Amino acid sequence: MIRRIFLIARQDFLKYVTRRGFFISLLMVPLIFIVAAVVPSLVASHAQTRILTVVDRAGGYEQSMAAAVARNDAQTTLSALSEYAEKYADMAALGRAHAGLAAMLKAPDRVAQINAFQASGGWRAAFATLSDFLRAGAPVFTPPDPHYVLVPAPSELAADRDMSAVARGYLEGKRQVTVAGQPSTLSAIIVIPKGFAPGAVAAAQYWTTNTTDGETLRFVHWTLTDAFRVRALRQLVAPQRQSDVNLDVDADIQTFDPTKAAGTHVSLEDRLAPLVPTGLAFLLFIVAFSNAALLLQSVIEEKSTRMIEVLLSCATPQEIMTGKLLGAVAVALVTIVLWGLSLFVLASLFSHEAIAVITAGLAAVASEQYLPLIVLYFFCGLLIYSAVFLGIGAMTTSLPDAQALMGPATLIIVLPNMLLGVVMQDPNGPLATIISWIPIYTPFFMLVRLPFHPPVLQLWLTAVLVILTTAFLIRQTGRIFANHVLVTERPPAFGAWIKQFALRRRSA
Repeated sequence: MIRRIFLIARQDFLKYVTRRGFFISLLMVPLIFIVAAVVPSLVASHAQTRILTVVDRAGGYEQSMAAAVARNDAQTTLSALSEYAEKYADMAALGRAHAGLAAMLKAPDRVAQINAFQASGGWRAAFATLSDFLRAGAPVFTPPDPHYVLVPAPSELAADRDMSAVARGYLEGKRQVTVAGQPSTLSAIIVIPKGFAPGAVAAAQYWTTNTTDGETLRFVHWTLTDAFRVRALRQLVAPQRQSDVNLDVDADIQTFDPTKAAGTHVSLEDRLAPLVPTGLAFLLFIVAFSNAALLLQSVIEEKSTRMIEVLLSCATPQEIMTGKLLGAVAVALVTIVLWGLSLFVLASLFSHEAIAVITAGLAAVASEQYLPLIVLYFFCGLLIYSAVFLGIGAMTTSLPDAQALMGPATLIIVLPNMLLGVVMQDPNGPLATIISWIPIYTPFFMLVRLPFHPPVLQLWLTAVLVILTTAFLIRQTGRIFANHVLVTERPPAFGAWIKQFALRRRSA
């Protein structure tokens, strides 16, 4: 019996992996990840610079905006230089020789490091020091384009009270300002009216023709809010101490997890470990549905070509169905391994640190106490979804019939994903718990919830639930397979199958 099951599994496995659809599915996921990794970086590197101007009728706010623009530019450049150094420089040697520069590059988002970067001469001075520690063949660092450029307000804007027509001319490009010697169109005009101050009625005006650019509006809003805070604080201190009130501070926060050893900070491995079960949950869906078409097509082809009759002369329907399930699971595992290897290679090409990060994440998961549950949920999920699609293939007589049934089945399986955002906000709340007890959704949502430490009782009871669900579906799929595998001339009667199932339950 076992030998026949493995022979059928081997036959189906070889049949799946030699199809063009299998190779297409192998290529699709790496291509999607390449697009997801490359396109945002290309868009970010070629993002249009927003050109701003401030008509400051209250006084002092143009300087606050200029300081915010300069800091934003320094942070963007320092972050790019940090990525460049991680990729091309010997950071250990740099740290020994120039601890200050190494500290800047390791924490490019810290206010103190951004201030030090600006005070030390910006990227040119930093790159001149960094050049002595670059690896052979490293390209020259090119700073990114600034997100924002602040230009002096044109005299027409500053003088005109009813500035609608003038502002429209500058924002539509009919009138232009000069940036780095080139004529340019303003992206936004910020008007600070007289009397603009904390608690005042007067509001700042933000003029733009691109009302969908929420990022720039938020930048202006928080810059002016910070200016309010500084002004309010300076009124509370003596005049000789007012210069000490600024935004050049940030809080150092250390993260702890009570489930880890006492006094242990949350490490990079600890941050990566929760991502793996969630990634496996989505991978479960991708693999199950990418192999579903192959599984359906295989069963329908064998029924239409009478090959199934040859198999039935050598094995029972239950053995054939079990072998096909094992073959589908083997294809899924091979697909996952090949995807993982290809993504590992691609990640290593994009970043020298990617291999260490991926290795650290896998090592953290291997040491997790929930590793057996991760494996259990994943494999049971594969078997559950494969059994559903195999049952659809056994009940149908043609590929169109299979697709007609596969649509509702897919909708039912995928529907709760619309609630994933709500579940992630409260992964141990009532909604997440209820969905986790619905057997067909248990593998996916428990994988998503595992990093958030659900109650131990839920873990073990849902583990028992998925095992029982898997065994039940395999048994029922075997019965469906036995009853419908030789049917080749009539479409599936789903209602009749329900009645037949009910009658069997009564007789039992």
